[in-house]
Amino acid sequence: MTVDGSAPDLERIGVKVFCADGSSVPLVEFIPIFHRWIQRRALDGTLIDVADYSHVARGPGILLVAHEGIYSIDEGGGRRGLAYSLRHASGGTLGERLAGVTRAALAACAALAAEPELAGRIGFRGDELALFANDRLLAPNTEATLAAVRGDVRALLARLYPGADCAVTRAPDPGERFALAVKAPGPVSVATLLDRLGA
Repeated sequence: MTVDGSAPDLERIGVKVFCADGSSVPLVEFIPIFHRWIQRRALDGTLIDVADYSHVARGPGILLVAHEGIYSIDEGGGRRGLAYSLRHASGGTLGERLAGVTRAALAACAALAAEPELAGRIGFRGDELALFANDRLLAPNTEATLAAVRGDVRALLARLYPGADCAVTRAPDPGERFALAVKAPGPVSVATLLDRLGA
């Protein structure tokens, strides 16, 4: 957090969108899909490589590394989902960066669900997200950090879930990275969220 209590200038932020179904799909099945995405330039940005961490229990799973950030079929916390986090400074305000990483993650979720070999086997929840910061110096896991970013988080949620009263809970362990669990009061599709972000 900055000295004056304003929002920290966080760059290394990310979001995880949880699977509604698809947790039984073997992680290795995502490897050829991600390689194909690199060849076809299926997502915005510069896609570079794929890394396999499927042997790590409750780990990052399968990574799709881009110049701008990292996509992963993440199994942290014992729950599978698609995560996207920034690697480099992307400019703009914290609010704009939060919207950007969320849009990127949701677009990847939609692309995965459209892959023929995953048809009917994977889906993503639109009513639940995890927002996180990979910067323990600028964003220690404290109530002070939450207070500093609350306005930008609220602005993002107002776009994603207009008029809804979302529950936002900070991960309690101060030794863990700063992370917020977001739960909307009702179901919503990934496509709807993308439309609301102007994707």
